[in-house]
Amino acid sequence: MGKKSVQRIVDAHIHWWDLENNYYPWLMDQKAEEGGLAVDESLAKTYVYENYMADAEGYDVEAFVHIQAEWDPRDPVGETKWLQSVIDNDRIGGKPLAIVGFANFAADNVEEVLAGHADCANARSIRHMLNYLPDNPALCWADQDYLQNDKWLKNFPLLKKYGLDFDPMCFSNHLPGIARLAAENPEIKVILEHAGMPYDHTPEGRAVWTKAMRTFAERDNAAVKISGFGNTMENWTEEKIRPYVLEIIEAFGTGRVCFASNFPTDGQFSDMAAIWDAFLSITGNFSQDEKDAMFAENAYRLYRFG
Repeated sequence: MGKKSVQRIVDAHIHWWDLENNYYPWLMDQKAEEGGLAVDESLAKTYVYENYMADAEGYDVEAFVHIQAEWDPRDPVGETKWLQSVIDNDRIGGKPLAIVGFANFAADNVEEVLAGHADCANARSIRHMLNYLPDNPALCWADQDYLQNDKWLKNFPLLKKYGLDFDPMCFSNHLPGIARLAAENPEIKVILEHAGMPYDHTPEGRAVWTKAMRTFAERDNAAVKISGFGNTMENWTEEKIRPYVLEIIEAFGTGRVCFASNFPTDGQFSDMAAIWDAFLSITGNFSQDEKDAMFAENAYRLYRFG
């Protein structure tokens, strides 16, 4: 098949999991119909480089940023070590890959975990899913409001010591706090995931999201990944996400945004072609240099490839 797009792409948010050799409790302990965490049974199967490339056929994906995928919580560094072995053994076609691991700054062994990640050559950042809306249990990915946890806040600056940045996943209610963290730690890049996860699409909800995103964008060390709309927008379409995408680019500029597929997670909502085609269509009026920045060069810089 010929290419559907000649646009160079660094997919800035992907997940791979090998269920035959590694342990992911949320995918393996219980099936969805038994009360497990897997939202869609289609996720509960091995998904690695070869599976990704089949989904991405026709698109010029030249590098990846792998985001932690809820590996065995007893050994969060294990996932980074596994990915580093995948890279070192050239099991990804020679393509560059940056690794974003997991650490909980409130854990007693957080320094040990951060050091373990940092020992892996391709480790670049730490991701913690902070989503917590106590009035909406269905939208609580976290078990508490970590931005109210003094130990978590005290240990956040350890990222600088270990040469790591931060990839928060959160809703707009936490963005003012994330903006403060970015301001207090200017040498740590804070790369927001999934467009700030707009979930309330009423005019009032949009206004709250807009204000929070613009507050975060004021920080020079803030960036954002445009991805993951399927998580918070039922039956998303290009036209539904267009105003969000363009508003983010207006707030952050073309130099601080990246695009990503969030595959295979977003495979619950669409195929990969629909995602890239929508992003490419929405940005069709930007210059080629601007598109190269948003689809590739920004990710290379933010995640320190090379």
